[in-house]
Amino acid sequence: MNAPSGPRARVGLEVSQVVELPRPRLPGSAEPARMYAVLTVTVRRPGAAPPAASGATEGDPAAGGHRPRLAEVLLIDHSSSMVIPPSRLAAARAAAVSALAKIPDGALFALVAGGDKATMIYPRKPGLAVAHAESRAAAEAALYDCTPGGGTAMGTWLERARLLFRELPASGAADYVRHALLLTDGKNEPGYESPEDLRARVERCARAFDCDVVGIGDAWETEELLLIAGALGGRTRAVEDLTRLPGELAALTGRAAERDVTGLRLRLYHRAGVRPLSFEQVHPTRTALTPSHVDLTGVSTGAGGPVQEYELGPCGEETRAYLLCVAAPYDPAQLGRELLLTEAEIDAADDARDVELPAPQPVLMRWTDDADLYSRLDPQVAHYQHEEELHRTFEQACAELKRGARDSAEALLGTAWRLAGETGDTAMRDHLRRLVRVDDAGRGTVRLLDHIARFDVEAARIQSSMTVLPGGRLPGARPAGGRR
Repeated sequence: MNAPSGPRARVGLEVSQVVELPRPRLPGSAEPARMYAVLTVTVRRPGAAPPAASGATEGDPAAGGHRPRLAEVLLIDHSSSMVIPPSRLAAARAAAVSALAKIPDGALFALVAGGDKATMIYPRKPGLAVAHAESRAAAEAALYDCTPGGGTAMGTWLERARLLFRELPASGAADYVRHALLLTDGKNEPGYESPEDLRARVERCARAFDCDVVGIGDAWETEELLLIAGALGGRTRAVEDLTRLPGELAALTGRAAERDVTGLRLRLYHRAGVRPLSFEQVHPTRTALTPSHVDLTGVSTGAGGPVQEYELGPCGEETRAYLLCVAAPYDPAQLGRELLLTEAEIDAADDARDVELPAPQPVLMRWTDDADLYSRLDPQVAHYQHEEELHRTFEQACAELKRGARDSAEALLGTAWRLAGETGDTAMRDHLRRLVRVDDAGRGTVRLLDHIARFDVEAARIQSSMTVLPGGRLPGARPAGGRR
């Protein structure tokens, strides 16, 4: 086999910020100045062939090769509610078959029926099967033979996935892209799993695998779906038209198969005196992040600040954005000087040597008395702050709707309409059109519709958890500009 002519993937890193901060007038007595910066990470695969499709063998564990391998677990709701109406279970099964077709030959997979406990559909005994035409056909047959029944306890489904992934072959196990896809039509039932138990099980699964979540019908609980997807690095979908369900599950499974870059880490080196306040993913979804490792050696010796490391998880051809906020220490002798606050670096595991990494990028600052400089807003920082305001405003509107305060809900939805326009979030505006009639698009003057379906409200809540790139660009588009 010929060696690859170039890197399998190129990783980019850009910092966008306004470097000026206002000089504190009363040093030591005021809240420390805050510096905000957007870190944009892009992964590109120049000239790369698409992931192995059915009939190919590149992902076969026995075949070797450099491509990380996929381990996929499909968690399909088979509780009693799935047969009301019967078309719901039929659509879920058809969608699971479409997802199976997207699992590359040689990848590992399992099919699990979710109820008040998790039951193996294929293979029958707990474990992962190797994907090929025969095993996919056997899994499809087993799926249609599976009898629905019982309640809903989604944490037990996730726990089964975690145990399945734990059984991956020890040799090269770090190369596996671990992905689960959970489909449900309902919410957890307290008699089977409490909210505390669900949260504890979700937390145990964090970093063990990624999980996308799909809700059908209108009885699912938005908070539960967002909890699972948010903690497990996935996306949430609400599907109303069941004829679209096979395409949705196929797309999510195909996307997981394409995320063949693993082992990437984002490291933040803070200088002495800098205090990290927050670091969160702001695109494609809004997700709070916890560092996988923190080194305080520099703090204890006085040589530097904390070093924080974040695992980025599997990546495909995509763009992710992160919002960093740090507290900057003030020294009068530094007025007017450009100073390093934090250095951001992308690193990779030893087995990712065919990935081209970017140069480290600085987060800078400069104290100034010039209001024209420090009062500017960086366009990317402002964009994601507006996205956060949109999310917060819409959640407030939903709370007002729930308590029957239509006037205040209407005003908040008008603000949400305006913010969605400012951020270029056309998908959110499409959802809002199912809740309000727009009288004045420019001013955000709207009127609540007389009848609003629960699904439309909750689907819009899910949409507001996702963001668009600055300028309304779709996920995967290349970011414009660099450090500002």
